Parts: sequence; C-alpha cells; structure tokens
Amino acid sequence: MSNFSSDEEVITLKEKLQHSQLVFRDLALKSRRETTILKRLISRLIAASQAQDDPLLHERLSQIRRELEAQDDVSRIIPQLALVERMVNRHTHTQKKASDALEYQFQQSGETLKCLTGLPAQLKRDLRNLLQSSGSESKSSTDKIVALLQLYERALKLLSLPSNGLSAKELLNIDRISQLSSELQHLITELDFDDEVGDRLLDIRNRLLLSPDAQTLLELTLESVQLILDGTRNERKASQAFLSQLNEDLSILQRHNGRSIDNSQTISTQRSAFNEELASSVNAIETHLEEAESLEQVRPHLSQVAVNLSSLVARNKELEEREQQLLEQLKHNDQKLEALYQQTMDYRRRLGDQERKLLLDPLTKVYNRAALDDRLEHEYRCWLRYQTPFCLAMIDIDHFKSVNDTYGHLVGDKVLKVVARSIHQCLRDTDFIARFGGEEFVVLLPDAKPEEREEMLNNVRETVSKLPFKFKDSRLTVTVSIGASMFQDGDSTVTVLERSDGALYNAKNNGRNKLIWA
Repeated sequence: MSNFSSDEEVITLKEKLQHSQLVFRDLALKSRRETTILKRLISRLIAASQAQDDPLLHERLSQIRRELEAQDDVSRIIPQLALVERMVNRHTHTQKKASDALEYQFQQSGETLKCLTGLPAQLKRDLRNLLQSSGSESKSSTDKIVALLQLYERALKLLSLPSNGLSAKELLNIDRISQLSSELQHLITELDFDDEVGDRLLDIRNRLLLSPDAQTLLELTLESVQLILDGTRNERKASQAFLSQLNEDLSILQRHNGRSIDNSQTISTQRSAFNEELASSVNAIETHLEEAESLEQVRPHLSQVAVNLSSLVARNKELEEREQQLLEQLKHNDQKLEALYQQTMDYRRRLGDQERKLLLDPLTKVYNRAALDDRLEHEYRCWLRYQTPFCLAMIDIDHFKSVNDTYGHLVGDKVLKVVARSIHQCLRDTDFIARFGGEEFVVLLPDAKPEEREEMLNNVRETVSKLPFKFKDSRLTVTVSIGASMFQDGDSTVTVLERSDGALYNAKNNGRNKLIWA
C-alpha cells in the first residue's frame, strides 16, 4: 500500500514537472518575442530621432543602436534610454519654442506686407485669407510660409514697376496678368501632345516665362486654346480612322470566313459522296469477280468500273484543288487577323504610352505629382500590411532660382532634366522618383536596408555634385539637399512628407549638399 502511494506521488511530480517545463518554454518564447519587438521599436525610434541637431544626442543614440545589435539583454540599456528620453524631451521643448517663434514671425511678416501701400485689392484679400487660415490644421507651416513667400514675390514684382503713377486698377490688372500667366504655364506643363502641336505649346510656355503684357498674354492664351483643340481633334481623327479601318477589315474577314465555311461544307458533302461511289465500285468489282467463271466474263464489267474510277479520279482532283483554294483563303484570313492583332496591339501600346505620359512630368520625364499620390498610397498600404522598412526622401536642387536668374530658364530646364535622370539612375528598379514641384523631387525606397538607403541617397547627392554642367565655357556646379524619413507606427503619408520636408529645410540651413534624416 505504501509503495502504491509512493508511485502516485512520483507520477504527480512528473506531471507537475512537465507542466512547469511547458510553462517555462512558453514564457521563454514570449520573452524572446517581446525582446525582439522592443529592440525593433527602439531601433525605429532611434532612426526617427537622428535628424536632431544635437551631436551629443546623436552619439548617444548611435551607441544604443550598436549595443542593441551586439547583445540580447535589453535591460542593460534602460539607464541610457532614460537619459535619451530626457534629452529628447528637452529638444521637443526647444522645437516647440522654435515653432512658436516661426508662427509669430509668420504673422509679423504678414502684417508687414499688409501695411505696404500700393498693393492691389486682390493681393490683399489673398493675404488676409492666408493669415486668417493660419490657425487651422489644413495647412502645414511649410505650406503657409511658401504661400506667404509667393505673395511677397507678387508684391515685389508690382512694387518694382517704374513709378509712373499707376492706379490701383492698373496694379490689379498687372497682378492678374502674372497669375494668369503662371496658371497657363502650369496647364501647358500638364498637357502632352506630340509632333508640331507639342513643340508649339512648349514654345508658348517659354514665352510665358518672359512676363508678357496683357495683349501678348491674350494672344498666347488664344493660340494655346487653338493648339489644344487641334491636338485633341487630331487624336480623335486618328482614333476614328483606326476604328473605321478595323471595322472594315473585320467585316471583310467575316464575309471571307462565311464563304469559307460554306465551301468547307460543300467539299465535305462532295467528299462523302465520292467515298460512297468509290466504295460502290470496289464492291461491284468484288461481286463480278466472285460470280464470273472466266476472265472474259468479267472484262465488260471491269471496263465500266474503269470508266467510273476515271471519273472519280477527275472529281477527286477537282476536290483537291478546291480544298487547296480553301486552305489558301484560310491562311490569308489568318494572316489578316494577325496583322489586325498587331495593329490593335500597336494602338494599345500607344494608348498605354499616352496613359503613362499623363503620369509623367513633360519636362523631366520622371513621374508627376498625380503618379506620386497613387504610388505613395500603394506603398503605404503595403507598409501597413507587411511592416517592411519604407523610406521617403525629398530632394531639392540648391540655389536653383539663381541658376534661372543668371543663365536663363532654358538652362534651368536642362539642369532639371539632367538632375532628374541622374537621380533615377542611382535608384533600384523597385524604387520610385517623381517631380514634386519646381526643383523638388520625391523618392520612395521600399524595403531597403539601412546601409542601402543611406548609400543610395548619398550616391544621389555625390553624383549630382559631379555633373559636368557648362555654360559659355564656364563650369556650373549643381548640388542637391536631401531630407529623408522612415515610416513609423502611427504615421500617415502626410506626416512623413512633412517630416522629410522639415529635414530638407534643416539640410538647406546647414550648408546645403547634405543628407539629413528625420
């Protein structure tokens, strides 16, 4: 009895031990999983904080990252994280003060502009609307400052006019002419026509850059409208001609196929009758041979069968000729269908090219803002689902306005095209580049390792700085500033764009030709 009780206790202890082992294993797996998540989160927080202009903070973050990669025990890093937290909080407070100072300066600059005399009423209304909307969340600080600078530029253009007693109405008209000229330039940039229409529209765009007067602007507008109508009419005529020819060819093929089917059925019926007659002749020969007692008795019947067989041979030859004609007709129809297929595919490719051109910037031949919006939304959804690293970088050409002012807009256009092509050549096939506006580009780097994206963006910066631009035997050095950011938990596309734009602003304020992360 004592032994039985002892055995039960051993079994019970074994069961408890197995249960404890399972619990320990689950806890160990859970701990490792949580440690991995924590390390990934810390790494992302560090990557998101590297744009701060604090060398001590940057060095501290780099040290934490190195220790994270070198060991599994996260607890040893907790004291350093607490120190970094205080440093980040201090920097956040500094950033808040800087943001408040920027907002105050924005308001002061707006009020200063309002006080200028001689400005047209429309410009003042635009300024008043901008200042009244400054407290809303619909516009970022960068957007508001850009809008205010645009108003300053309009005001400077008006105030720099010769002082010959221009009335308020005349100033308003000049301002409106400038705005209409800019809008017409933007419209022409978005259009994409080939041949003469496209060349003439590009020439109009270049003439609009020379600040035309009202009469010239009206003439250029009317000419643009006429060219747009001509281009649209030409494309419609080309489409109608293609569809008309396609319908005619298909109708001819349908008639040919109908006749071929009828001929095929006729030949099939005649071939069946021919086979029946041939079988009947063979049966007749066999019957006569069986019934005849001598060859002389069979001879008359064989002569008749020979006549019948000769007729069958002639008919068979005729059927073969008709079958050959039918095969040639079917071969011709097949070739015609292949030609129609190739024409349709060519037209489809042209339509595809036109559709792609709608998503391309006409000047630089990289993607435009509309294509960027679509691709960014797609990559953002992929990032939300798979949580693979996703980087967005904004690239801006340094001192581009001075290039336009010094060398002219045609040279500026050439610089834009060459820089865009150079950036594109530095990227992978899976990366994406679009012209964001003016001299600014956006690059999307999905699923790129830290060293890869750092190397690619620095390669972009160095490649552009080495481009051999020349103008009238003088070398023109062009550089770019880059602001980049990684997508993090809770981010939207807007927040990452704003963060990258802020990093780009820091890069320009810190000497340009730099890459700064945010």
